[in-house]
Amino acid sequence: MRNRVLKISRVVISLLFLVATGFLFLDFTGTFSSSLINGITWIQFVPSLIKFINLAGFLALGFLVVIVATLIFGRVYCSTVCPLGILQDVLSYVSKVYTTKIRKKRVRYRPSSPKDLLRYSLLAVTTLFFLSGSVFLLNLLDPFSLFGKITSGLVRPVYFGVNNVMADIFQSYGIYTFYHVETRSSTFLPLIFPSIMLGLVVWLAFTRGRLYCNTICPVGSFLGLISKFSMYRLEIDDQLCNHCAQCSLNCKAECIDLKNNEIDFTRCVGCFNCLDVCSKQGIDYKNQWFPEKKISEPVTEPFFMGEPEPESNRETVPVNRVEVSDISRKPDNDQNFGRDRRSFFFQIVAYFVGFSMASRLVKANVLQEDDIRDDLDVEVTQPSTIPEVKNYPVSPPGSLGLQHYTDTCTACQLCVSACPTDVLQPSFLEHGFTGMMQPRMDYHASYCNFDCVLCTEICPTGAILPLTMEEKHVSRIGLVHLELDNCVVKTENTACGACAEHCPTQAVRMVPYQDGLTIPEIHDDHCIGCGACEYICPTRPYRAIYVDGIEHHDEAVPPVFEELDYEEPEEDFPF
Repeated sequence: MRNRVLKISRVVISLLFLVATGFLFLDFTGTFSSSLINGITWIQFVPSLIKFINLAGFLALGFLVVIVATLIFGRVYCSTVCPLGILQDVLSYVSKVYTTKIRKKRVRYRPSSPKDLLRYSLLAVTTLFFLSGSVFLLNLLDPFSLFGKITSGLVRPVYFGVNNVMADIFQSYGIYTFYHVETRSSTFLPLIFPSIMLGLVVWLAFTRGRLYCNTICPVGSFLGLISKFSMYRLEIDDQLCNHCAQCSLNCKAECIDLKNNEIDFTRCVGCFNCLDVCSKQGIDYKNQWFPEKKISEPVTEPFFMGEPEPESNRETVPVNRVEVSDISRKPDNDQNFGRDRRSFFFQIVAYFVGFSMASRLVKANVLQEDDIRDDLDVEVTQPSTIPEVKNYPVSPPGSLGLQHYTDTCTACQLCVSACPTDVLQPSFLEHGFTGMMQPRMDYHASYCNFDCVLCTEICPTGAILPLTMEEKHVSRIGLVHLELDNCVVKTENTACGACAEHCPTQAVRMVPYQDGLTIPEIHDDHCIGCGACEYICPTRPYRAIYVDGIEHHDEAVPPVFEELDYEEPEEDFPF
């Protein structure tokens, strides 16, 4: 009964964490407050570690809690908190249901030797990169960051598409519970890596359970080293074990060696499947630091596999035995098992990624970046000829500058998912090769809302630091540049002024030009680099006004608003 409770508790807690963490990247209703988001991400190992190191803040001690929990209970983080690990468990369960219910085949894992050279080499290289100040490999391999890339880049468009379809259906019946969510097109290049990693994770989960966690994931390898010395560890009782091999066949970590009756606890992810399936209770979760004193009990006569069990040891409940040597072999009469499973996997990945890509193509055609500019009374007939010259990408407000941002951002895409104007977009090579997929401000896609500080409140690594609204209003993240030879006022002798109308700080103003027209003039000391002017500029393919990033953020001069003379009207007779 106790073993069953452990398994059920682990499943319930892990599903709650998976749903809550996934909803962080999918929520467009603002249901989760910034404090609740920080509470969920606080326990994630890599973001908490980076935030603690860079900010030296004692509130960012989630990674230390994970280490202590691992030292006591083993890799419970991997089984109950890590969203990518829980996703693999869900995929493994789907694989089991498909194989047993649809294909009517028997699912079983096979004990394998640890890939120590691979996993510890990746851990060592990742650690060296991190100690040298680079988070490049953590960008690629950190499970929370990878889960965020997959959810934000591939799942989110599908989720939004389903919501919009439901909104159409319900609204046709006069029910407005669902409403349309506006999405904007983005480039496909940043989706290449999440698509590849999703395919790898799905394939490994379908065929080898938690092999990704025990060979590639640096967090899993590090916690595996600690769990080797955990207080509570799984142990096989030689007297109770009847070598039925059910524990080994259901071990997603493939770490139970029945030949030697040993469990490689560095690879055990604490799923408790072995406890749940053992009918003899031959595996127990014991305190290895302070073991209980054994009470002498009558020892039943041992038997060996391949020989009939003595009558004194037999129970009325039949037990299916599998030879230990037979575990490493594939199921009989099932030559097509692996091929069919791979075929099913590729169909899922093709559908999943293809649907996501298709949804983005539809949005790119329907929600063009020019659609909100339809209200502009400016007709552009000539293409602009002078290219925009941008020396640096624009990093989000609160990131202090490019150096701090690229050294601490793990590209989890949480800020991308939370940005209400979708100006934050995953980069490809704009931040360099080592900064691949770190978000950037894409002013061709949107602009930074002057009165929004959401991204500064939810960043789990401290790459984007909190800002008050007053600090945000004067935080300069880029500088405006004006190319009058591209401006429609000069090239087509027509009135415009859209950039000045949308500038929230009066950094762009209209001054007299000719023939009664006005032309833009910039005051860059007031510019904060929000990108509203670049986004609204109607010239194509090059903007007449654009924002270039700066290496170090600084403070802009607050705008001066003229007060209007207002006289109180004389009070007339009220009737």
